[in-house]
Amino acid sequence: MPKRVGDAWGSIRGIIRENLSFSVIKDLVGESGLPIHKLSHLQQIPKGGATKGQLMDGVDGLFNELDEDGRDRFVTASVEGLLKKNGSLLEEIGTSLGRVGWGVTTQGVYPLRLQIELETFSLDERLQEGIGKTLRRYRDGDFDGAVTAICGLVDSITAQIYQQKGLGNHRTASYQERVSKSFKSLEVEFQDPLHNLSEEERIRIWNNHYGSVNQAAYVLGAFRREFSDVHGVRNAAPQIVQRAIDCAVFIVRTIGYR
Repeated sequence: MPKRVGDAWGSIRGIIRENLSFSVIKDLVGESGLPIHKLSHLQQIPKGGATKGQLMDGVDGLFNELDEDGRDRFVTASVEGLLKKNGSLLEEIGTSLGRVGWGVTTQGVYPLRLQIELETFSLDERLQEGIGKTLRRYRDGDFDGAVTAICGLVDSITAQIYQQKGLGNHRTASYQERVSKSFKSLEVEFQDPLHNLSEEERIRIWNNHYGSVNQAAYVLGAFRREFSDVHGVRNAAPQIVQRAIDCAVFIVRTIGYR
């Protein structure tokens, strides 16, 4: 069992102390849920004021008063707030969280038992938010909602391709058809890097890749139908979320990077 994300506070506090100013630390921990008014006596003034170390000691005291769920929420919010203030800290934060079995993307923290093998920086903002929504719902135990979110991410890509390629209204097609038809419209782009191969081999590769996309789309569409919360609570198992993500990542890698 992975540790709770709140267990990473000892490392996260060091990153906060080293990279934020006194006043910004106060803002961050207040925005993250601590009763910062209890630290109002700690002020940074030219002579005789509180040090950053004293401020962090005060934050530690308030953190220790929280229950386990409160600590988890505080650390999660602190990480997300910290990344908004300084996105370059992503790798350092990820190392710290990794020690307690958690990972981080630009969209927030998630249990490392959920694997997303996708470079989110290369996705546009709308797709990054789709990944973030999936992670947040999984983290919060909303597995049905996580399936809905990851399916929605793929759906948004197909909608864009349908519009760009003039393929019609993607909502009139089945989920599987939306994905397959979108990929079919990209055949020229897909085969272009294969121009040094024989025509026979290019066609063979295309047909097999097309079949793989079509099959992944069927699995993802079936999960959307059977395990998402589109039609009410379905009580999806966490393993279903991982499998849905695996299919979605394959599809996004195939039709989403252009």
